[in-house]
Parts: sequence; C-alpha cells; structure tokens
Amino acid sequence: MTKRPSKGLTFLLSLCTGVGHMYLGAMTRGLQFLLLFFGSLALADYLPFTFFPFWIPVIWFYGLFDAMQLAGREVVEDKPLVEWESLRGPRLGYALIALGVLFAAGELLAPIGLNYLGGFLRGWTSVRTLFVAIILIIVGFFMLKGKKVRGDE
Repeated sequence: MTKRPSKGLTFLLSLCTGVGHMYLGAMTRGLQFLLLFFGSLALADYLPFTFFPFWIPVIWFYGLFDAMQLAGREVVEDKPLVEWESLRGPRLGYALIALGVLFAAGELLAPIGLNYLGGFLRGWTSVRTLFVAIILIIVGFFMLKGKKVRGDE
C-alpha cells in the first residue's frame, strides 16, 4: 500500500507556486509554474505595462488550487501546464517580434517626441526595456525560422 501525499503539506508547499506540484511528483508542471510565476515577477519589474502585476496573483491562486486538486487524486499524472510543441510556429514568432518592436518603439520614440532628440536614454529603465525588446525580437525570428527537418529542404 502506497502512502498518499499529505494535503496539508501540499497546501503549505504550494504557497510557493510550483513547489507543491513537485512534492506530488509532477516535476514538469511544477517547474512550469515556477518559471511562469517568477518570470512574471521579473517582467513586471522590467516592463512598463500594468498587465503583469495583475497576472501574478492569478498564477499564484491557480497554482495553489491546481496542486490541491492533484493532491486529491489517486494517481498524480505529470501533465505539463503548457505543451511546448504547441507554442512552436509562426504565430508566436510574429507575436514576439511585434511585442519587441512595440517596446523598442516606445523607448526610442517617447524621448524623441518629448525632448526633440534630447535625453535619448532615460537611465537604466530604458536600457533594460530595450534589452528585453531586442531579446523578444531575436527569439521571435528564431521561432519563425524553426528547425529544419530532413526532407523539408
């Protein structure tokens, strides 16, 4: 007879999003929750949009309730939160490029419009946002390029 995981310990560990999933044995799902949660925290610091601070509690509560649902099951299946293969393709690539261009344009055009070419970089915040924008554009191009499969050449 196998011992079932403790729901109380699952709850306590789930207060740090993803750790409760890992306790239950759903390592892939737990890692995806950790990356999503802490990645959103990092993006909330770097990006000027107010979307990410709203998104963070949603991820936290969803992770908590998802772990509690898994704790109540007889067999815990390590089903990923996001199937990475479903994210491949041109739509995500174009979306990342558009997001990167939007961030870059906002950082480059705002100082030009406000100061008529003066004060081009407004400190570290502008540099960080431009860096994230360039990364998004590069990742978008790599997503569009994709992996060559033999016979597709």
